[in-house]
Amino acid sequence: MTNSLSEDIQSEPIDSRACSTCHFWRKQTIRDESDWGQCRRMPPILPEMADDKLVIAGIWPSTKSEDWCGEWESCMSTRTDIPQP
Repeated sequence: MTNSLSEDIQSEPIDSRACSTCHFWRKQTIRDESDWGQCRRMPPILPEMADDKLVIAGIWPSTKSEDWCGEWESCMSTRTDIPQP
């Protein structure tokens, strides 16, 4: 028995499984970094505190558009448990 996620991944050519085509990737809005974005597959992490200042912003990993990983999921995913941007 196969699930739709497995079928979704298997139907994509390996070349197209880059961050830029992943459901979890968000492109940077800064012009100088047009090929960079953030992977939002996992929750953001809090950076280590260098001093006693309170840190209130989380950080997602920055990746280039052509990077890839084993968690890739098609932008056309049919999953319903993932919030849409």
